[in-house]
Amino acid sequence: MSANYEEILEHARGLEIIDTHEHLPAREELRNRETDVLKEYLNQYFNSDVRSAGLPDGDYRKVIDHTLPLMERWRLVEPYWEKARHTGYCRALDITARDLYGIERISGETIECLNEAFLRTLEPGHFRWVLKEKSRIKTSLLDVGAGDCDRTLFLPIYRFDHFIYPRWSEDVRLVESEAGFRVTAFDDWLQAIEAAFERLPGQGFVALKHGLAYERPLYYERVSKKEAEEGFNAIFKVKHFPEWVPGAFTIGKACQDYVMHFILRQANRRGYTYQMHTGIQEGSGNIISNSDPALLSNLFVEYPDVDFDLFHIGYPYEHTLSALAKMFPNVFIDMCWAHIISPTASVNALVEWLDAVPANKISAFGGDYGFVDAVYGHQYLARQNVSKALAIKVADGVFDVERAKRIAEMLFLRNPVAIFKLEGRL
Repeated sequence: MSANYEEILEHARGLEIIDTHEHLPAREELRNRETDVLKEYLNQYFNSDVRSAGLPDGDYRKVIDHTLPLMERWRLVEPYWEKARHTGYCRALDITARDLYGIERISGETIECLNEAFLRTLEPGHFRWVLKEKSRIKTSLLDVGAGDCDRTLFLPIYRFDHFIYPRWSEDVRLVESEAGFRVTAFDDWLQAIEAAFERLPGQGFVALKHGLAYERPLYYERVSKKEAEEGFNAIFKVKHFPEWVPGAFTIGKACQDYVMHFILRQANRRGYTYQMHTGIQEGSGNIISNSDPALLSNLFVEYPDVDFDLFHIGYPYEHTLSALAKMFPNVFIDMCWAHIISPTASVNALVEWLDAVPANKISAFGGDYGFVDAVYGHQYLARQNVSKALAIKVADGVFDVERAKRIAEMLFLRNPVAIFKLEGRL
């Protein structure tokens, strides 16, 4: 590596950073302790890679069953682990094992020692050690169902997805419980949304999150209230079901579209930033075109006072995301999850963005993990990737090393503070 890269990386490693997106337990005491290292590390992300490599679903279920002998489960997953070892997902886990547990590489020779060390971390204090001491994270924005979370580690993000795309009678009961009144008409549903917005400041929510690209296309058309109401009335077809019956229903796209626009009108008046899942979906199989960030373009035009933070570099639509952030003052790029999806794509995208997009529009890191250990490995890769991209720009003569260091500070700290309006909350 070049001397410029090493100097920039040393500076980046010393930065205290903002983590723009996590799925961790809201409090450490809520952590699942019925687990072990294989169950935890294969709970998310890398499980997709070993299954993509060929691990049968039945064997995967055995591998994450912590009641079975560890080595028996390791032998099932080892061939596929080795085939997927060089993906970003696995590299983050190897870095985690090395720096948190002193184990150079996860393998058949080390898995038992790693598990013993991992089990000792189920005692209180591990979250703070990983997130604060080892990862130097100032705060993490937490995708959480309620505002109750450990505010020394997290700031909560609110989802309106269950208003846009309710699926079960339980979704309706949840809305009724939070609002404090029965939903007997579409107007009640809209009133419940307004009531939710009124509660957000007192509950400490700092931004909103949309994750429905897993279920439907991101294009939200303008439709009439009459069309929406007709679709909404589907919920009453299962109202008579007893509460122990799931009561599934589908309200239809027109209703979903109307409610999304209604929510954005509220966000537009209140100044909330909206985090949007774009690009690849987690798991084994989905419709990737549903999450093309270009499908959101009409919303960027129609709600100019809503800042849209587009997740995951839009991968594999990172070039589209570059154009959107360049065109729209209210569109911002978020690299959460991206550094482990593809480290190379993340470096290349940032090199392009620094040519095309103002540097204040990019946030460099969000762990996007449901278990705490891997957040360390992810931020380690993120600091490397950002430093590589900045070193390329220095080598190209775009700016010098000192300017590269200042841009690193923007990407990791100052930009997310501004985008999510965190001044005074940290």
